[in-house]
Amino acid sequence: MLIRLIVPGELARVEDLNASLEAVLKLHGIDAELCADVRLIVEELASNVIKYGGDPEGVPRHELSVHIAIAGELLRLEFRDTGAPFDPTQAPPPDLDGDILEREVGGLGVHLIRSLAESVSYRREEPYNLLDLSLRMNQKESA
Repeated sequence: MLIRLIVPGELARVEDLNASLEAVLKLHGIDAELCADVRLIVEELASNVIKYGGDPEGVPRHELSVHIAIAGELLRLEFRDTGAPFDPTQAPPPDLDGDILEREVGGLGVHLIRSLAESVSYRREEPYNLLDLSLRMNQKESA
């Protein structure tokens, strides 16, 4: 594991989380394009947990943590939160063909995460949602 970051579930702290992640990724030679993808993923996941995760058992704030590791050519992220159970791998794909004014709101962030990641898996281990993501580090070489 390269790092484990834990922050309170407050929108104002998401930027702190991303700044810390970006510093660690750069320190380990991760390119700017992949850092930007990680930033988008963390912003989307964290904001969804904070906005829609509910208030489990009267806890005033959710705990969010991100574990980062490098495994071969993959950057692995484990995103852990104390929000309500939600499996983004089961979310239906958004309607990308319909008129933008007629589409349902939401779903694009989960679609973006699934598009950026090499693999995505979810499990629930009370009281946590655990979302494991793998991103290919040498995206240009494999494209």
